[in-house]
Amino acid sequence: MNDGLKMVFELQKVDILLAHVASRLRKLDSGETLKQSAEAAAAHYDRTSAEHKRLTTDLHDAELELRSVEEKLKTFEQRLWSGTVRNPKELENLEKEVNALKRQRSRLDERVLQLMDQVEASQKAVEQARQQKEQAEQAYQQHMQAYLAEKRKLEAEGVRLKQERQKLAGQCDPQLLQRYEAIRQRHGGIGISRVEGDSCMVCHTKISTSALRAIKSGQIVQCENCSRLLYLEET
Repeated sequence: MNDGLKMVFELQKVDILLAHVASRLRKLDSGETLKQSAEAAAAHYDRTSAEHKRLTTDLHDAELELRSVEEKLKTFEQRLWSGTVRNPKELENLEKEVNALKRQRSRLDERVLQLMDQVEASQKAVEQARQQKEQAEQAYQQHMQAYLAEKRKLEAEGVRLKQERQKLAGQCDPQLLQRYEAIRQRHGGIGISRVEGDSCMVCHTKISTSALRAIKSGQIVQCENCSRLLYLEET
């Protein structure tokens, strides 16, 4: 058995774990979709609140205007029926003003009732939007807590594995390590393959008898099919 190949094979185990950690990091859901949902829910809540505020202001203004009209109407009706005004033309004008104010009061009454219904409906919409906003924000925050915890865990594992790799790489034969690195760059990150029976365990190609003898004698042999270094474990 070639001890140099054994050390490179151990190094490859770490490289595979590093690639796995990197893949898991890439696949982590950063929560962008949940973030967008939370932002959309917050924007909807803001719009709904603004509409409720506008309707509430309109209702307040309509109620003030209604009270003003009722006060005017009361004043004009008092003058009309007080008996102090005797001029027919003036009485006619007062009556017209009273009728006009009554029509205005009727319109305002209808407007106030309509706005009261709208304010009530908008208040319910605001409460619903608030609940949706809180739920969306909570879902995003919970996801981010889990995401960041997993990200920190994987990053820490990556640091540990890189340190382990550095240590192993320092124990490898430099020329053999360079050869392994070149092969793994060309072949999907796998530069060395274990031999089982008489086959390469990566591409499952049968190894020739002469190549097997050379491997057993400690020589460096590459697979005739996939070009990876071949490593035979000691039995």
